[in-house]
Amino acid sequence: MKWKVERKCAIITGAASGIGRALALELTRRNVHVCLVDRDADKLQATATACRQFDVLVEDFAVDLTEPDAPARIYQHVLSTMGGLDVLINNAGVGYYGSFEPMSAEQIETLLSVNLKSALKLTNTLLPLLLQNERAHVQNVSSIYAMFPTRRSAAYHASKYGMLGFSLALRAEYARYGLGVSCLCPGFVRTELFDNMLLPERQRRPAPPDWLTTSPERAAKRAVRAIQRNQRIATVTWLDWAIHRCSWLATPLLDLLNGLERRRPHEFAKRQLKQIPMPLDEVIEKEGLPPAGQHASNGEACPATSQVTVAPTNPTSAVSPDRDRE
Repeated sequence: MKWKVERKCAIITGAASGIGRALALELTRRNVHVCLVDRDADKLQATATACRQFDVLVEDFAVDLTEPDAPARIYQHVLSTMGGLDVLINNAGVGYYGSFEPMSAEQIETLLSVNLKSALKLTNTLLPLLLQNERAHVQNVSSIYAMFPTRRSAAYHASKYGMLGFSLALRAEYARYGLGVSCLCPGFVRTELFDNMLLPERQRRPAPPDWLTTSPERAAKRAVRAIQRNQRIATVTWLDWAIHRCSWLATPLLDLLNGLERRRPHEFAKRQLKQIPMPLDEVIEKEGLPPAGQHASNGEACPATSQVTVAPTNPTSAVSPDRDRE
């Protein structure tokens, strides 16, 4: 049965731009009262101004969702200004493109905090408000990257797989109480995600071809339809739908193709292979050791080989040469 969202109260995170902004405009056009949340106060204010052309209540609340007290502050703001809550849309997100090993600990924490942890914490805090209603809804915006793995996006995949898993588990746990949960899994959408993407050093910023992308407005319309129908997983374009339907095949197929690719050493292994052989006499002189064949002060004989291998000074390349030859 189609749920009527008119005159309901909704929160949208990441509402300053992209899908979040389009969702704000789409919901207010449908007479939904909204509280818009984002850390970019200027762009958030612009979105709120655009939404106020409709005869609904529009609240904007600028806050960084990664701050520990952000969920509690949002809860208090919603309670004091809107009096309750019917719909929560966890849309805030940040991207990353590049190999995993150069990713800094700060980048990993930022990506997981914005994409996954903030959604879990905010949902946990606002759940009492949602469950006060006979019917309410939580929508988590994930990605088609929650359907199959690709290269150069390991941490981003982890966050989006997590959002999908969280959505399915939350749906299973609270369906009996009238809480609907949907997960929006769009493909490439023309938003600022690519402009603000986290990148390792010397990594070029990716840009998908236009024919693979869709508009935020189209994604927003699909998201609202999923809320009304309490659809478990929602995709946007026909390509997204096809990937979703074939996801059971995509992972083993990609695994097979990756296995067929010619293997080559990683940069860490290449550095290890560049170890410089040094004559033993030079090592003895440098380290102040007894000559070869004589006993050191601890009674152990010094090596009698003519050469030793000096490991690289880079601590990240300290890999056993014996292991590389296995």
